[in-house]
Amino acid sequence: MNFDSLISQLRKNPLFRENISFWQEQAVRSSDYLPFPQWLNHKLVQSLHEMGIKGLYSHQSDAVNRIQNGQNVVVTTGTASGKSICYQLPILNQLLHDGQSTALLFFPTKALTYDQLKSFSNIILGTNLILDPNLAAVYDGDTPATQRSAIRQHSRILLTNPDMLNIGILPHHTNWAHFFEHLRYIVIDEIHLYRGVFGSHIGNLIRRLKRVCEFYNVTPQFIMTSATIANPIELAQNLVEDNVSQVEVDGSPKGAKSFIIYNPPLINQDLGIREGVLATSSKLSALILYHNVQTLVFCGTRRFVELLTRELKGVNPSLASTIRGYRSGYLKKDRREIEEGLKNGTIKLAVATNALELGVDIGGVDAVILAGYPGSICSLRQRIGRSGRSQNPSMSILVTSMNPLDQFFARNPQYLMERPLEQALINPNNPLILLPHIKSAAFELPFSEGEQFGSLKWDELVEYLDYLVSEGMLQHKKGKYYWLSDSYPSNDYSLRSTMADKVLIQYEHNDETETIGEVDYASALWMVHPGAVYLQDGLSFSVKTLDLEKNIATLSDHRSDFITEPIITQEIEPLEEIKQSQADYYLLHYGEIMVTSQVTAYRRIQNKSKEVLSIDSLELPAQKLQTTGFWMELNEKCVNKMRAESLWLSDANDYGKDWIKISESVRRRDHHRCQSCGRSDESSLLHVHHKIPFKCFTSVEKANEMDNLITLCPNCHKLAELNIRMRSALSGLKYLMSNLAPLLVLSEPSDLGSYADPNAKFANMNPVILIYDSIPAGIGLASSLNNRIQELLEKCQQLVHQCECQDGCPSCVGPVAEMGLGGKKETTYLVDLLINGGDLCLL
Repeated sequence: MNFDSLISQLRKNPLFRENISFWQEQAVRSSDYLPFPQWLNHKLVQSLHEMGIKGLYSHQSDAVNRIQNGQNVVVTTGTASGKSICYQLPILNQLLHDGQSTALLFFPTKALTYDQLKSFSNIILGTNLILDPNLAAVYDGDTPATQRSAIRQHSRILLTNPDMLNIGILPHHTNWAHFFEHLRYIVIDEIHLYRGVFGSHIGNLIRRLKRVCEFYNVTPQFIMTSATIANPIELAQNLVEDNVSQVEVDGSPKGAKSFIIYNPPLINQDLGIREGVLATSSKLSALILYHNVQTLVFCGTRRFVELLTRELKGVNPSLASTIRGYRSGYLKKDRREIEEGLKNGTIKLAVATNALELGVDIGGVDAVILAGYPGSICSLRQRIGRSGRSQNPSMSILVTSMNPLDQFFARNPQYLMERPLEQALINPNNPLILLPHIKSAAFELPFSEGEQFGSLKWDELVEYLDYLVSEGMLQHKKGKYYWLSDSYPSNDYSLRSTMADKVLIQYEHNDETETIGEVDYASALWMVHPGAVYLQDGLSFSVKTLDLEKNIATLSDHRSDFITEPIITQEIEPLEEIKQSQADYYLLHYGEIMVTSQVTAYRRIQNKSKEVLSIDSLELPAQKLQTTGFWMELNEKCVNKMRAESLWLSDANDYGKDWIKISESVRRRDHHRCQSCGRSDESSLLHVHHKIPFKCFTSVEKANEMDNLITLCPNCHKLAELNIRMRSALSGLKYLMSNLAPLLVLSEPSDLGSYADPNAKFANMNPVILIYDSIPAGIGLASSLNNRIQELLEKCQQLVHQCECQDGCPSCVGPVAEMGLGGKKETTYLVDLLINGGDLCLL
C-alpha cells in the first residue's frame, strides 16, 4: 500500500466523490537555484556543501543580500521553503568576520527554539566556530541555573522566547552588557502569530528591547519570518516601528499536492444533519492508515484531539502505539518524543491542535486532515503546508463541520480560494497592555523627560508616568522617572494570556501522584472542574478536586461511558456607549462593556446516544472581562411585525387563567410523583411539563389537554427541556452572526464572544444580540464588525437561504430540537426584515 494507491482509491470511490465540494491539483514546482553570494565566508560555504547544500533558493539569495546591505527584512515564503537559512547565514557570516558580534533570536514556542539550535549547530560543525560550546545556546525557563552564567558570558547566538526576554533578560540587561554592546541582529520568527493580545504585548516588548539597545549604543537589524498574510509589511513595521522590506517570491521546489474539501454526507436531510466531523475524520484517517501513509490530523480544540485519538486507537488496536495526540498541556518530554516519532516514522498518525501548525521539524507528513476549518486562511495554508516531503506527492483534506462558516465554504469553495488573506492586527497602545510594559521599562532604565516609548509620544507617555508616581511606583526627580517600588513588574503579567496562573493536572493512582499536564486558570474552570471528565492522549480521567488556592486539579481513572459539558452563564453591563446608529427595525450600539461569566453547572452526557444523564451544580468563582462590543437592539416595531406573523417566540408563555387548577389536577393524577425518576415530593416542588411545547399550539386549551401534560421533578424537567428547547429568531440570528464573523475579521473562535437576551435589562427590556471582543479592553474586532454590520447580515441571509434543511440545522441557525423546532423560518424572516429595513443613520 502507498500514496498512489490511496489517491487512486479515493478517485474511484463513488461514496467519497459524491461528498467532494472541491478538488484542486497543484502541479510540481521546480526549484530556482542561485550560487552562494561572493561575500559569504568560504568556511560557511564549505560547511553548507558538506551538508549537501550546493546553492541558495532565489528567495534565500534575495533575503541574505538585502540583509548584507543593511535592510530590515521580513521573509514570507511558504511552509518548508527554507526561511531559516535567510537569517542563519548573515548571523554566522558576521560572526566569522567579527568574533565578538552577537545575535538574539526569539521564537513563539520552546519547541521551535530547540529545533533551531539543532539547525544552527549542524552548520557550525563545519566551521571553526565550534571552539566554545556556548557559542549558540538556548536561554529559557528550562535552562539549568548552573549553565546560565556561562551562557551570559560566552554566548554569541542566543535563542530564547518572548517570555524569557520579558522576565529573565531585559530586566537584568546589565548582566548581558557585553552581549548587548555587540548585538548586530535580532530575529523574530513566525510573526504572523503575533497578533491580537499576544502581538500587542510583543510590540511593547520590542519597544523595551530597542530602548535597552539604545542605552548600549547599538542599532541592530531586524530579520523576520512570517506565513502568508495580507499585511506582512504593515505587521512587521508595526512590531519593530521601523522600515522593513519584504521577500515573498518563493524559489523552493514543491511536489504535487492535492487539496480536497469534503462535506460529510447528510444523515437526515430534513433536519440538515450531517455525519459528524470527528466521525468522518476518523474514517478517513483509518483509510489512510490502511495505505500506510503517514498522517497529521488537525483538530480545533484540545477536547477534540483527545476524543479523536481515543476513537482511532480503539478502532485500530494493532496500531495504537503509533497513534498519538499532541497539544498544549502535555509535558515537554512527551511532546519531544512525539515530534521525533513523526520525524523518524515510528508514529504513523498524530492528532494535534495548532501546536503542530508551526515550523517544528517533523520531517513533513504525506497527508493532512483538517477536522473543520481552522478559522483563518493563514492557518489553513500553514496546516496544508505540513504535508509533503521535499518533492514527494502529498494531499490535504478539509473535512467541513456543520458549523455555518464551514458550510459556507463547502457551498462557496471559490470564496475560500479567492478570498483576500486576512490582516493581522495589533494595538500596542491598548492601555491594559501598555501600562505593564511601561512599568517594566522604567524598572530596566529610568525614563527621561521628553522621551518617546516607541511611537507613543511624550505627551501620552507622561500621563502613564505621572499615574505611576501617584501610585508610589515611580519617583520624578531632576528630569527623570525612577523605579521606586520593591516589586518586580515583569512577573505581574503574561504575554500570552490575561491569566498568568497555571493549574497543574495531577493523576492519582496506586498511591502515587503524577503530574500529567497543566492548563491556564480560566480554562481550568471549565476543563477540570470537580466532576468533569478530562481526556488526554485517548485516556479518560475523572476530576476529583480542583484546588484554586494551590492551583492543582486532582484526577482519578474514569471508567463510565459518559462525557461532561460545562454550563456557563453570562451577565452584561454596559459601561460607556461610544457610538449609536439607527435603522427602521433596530438600534446599533457600540461601547465598553463588562462581561461576567461563571461556570454554574455541568451536564453528564452519554457518550454514544448523547442523552443528557444529569445536570449537576457547581460553585466556582465568576470571571469578569472589561472589553468592547456592539449590540443590536430590536425595536417594538420589529417585534410587533414578527408577532403579527406569529414568528416571535421569545415572549413568556401565558398558560391561561385555569393553569393553576389544571397543573394541580395533573399532579394528583400522577400521585405527586415524578413520572421520570419516581421522586415523590411536595406538590409545590413538582413541575408540570408540556410534552409538545406550548408554543406549538394556536389554542391554549389544546396545549393544556391532560394527555400533553406530565409531572416532573425540577431536575427531570431541566433534562426534558433540553430535548425540546425551541430556537427563536433571536438565538438563531446570534448563532449565524457569531459563526460568520470570521468572514469579515481575522479571529480565532475564542477571540469573540456572543450573547442574546429577549428582555435585556441594559436595553430597556428590549431584545438584544451582542458580539464582543473576548480580550480585555478589546483589539478592534467588535469595532470592525460594528462598522460592517450590513455586510455581516447579508452573509447570514445568504447562508440561511442556501441551506437545504427544513427548519434549522447546525449549519445555519443552530441544531433543531427533538420536536423539530429549529427557528429557521423565524430567523429568515428576521434577517430579511433587518436588511430590507433601510440604511443605518448615525445618532
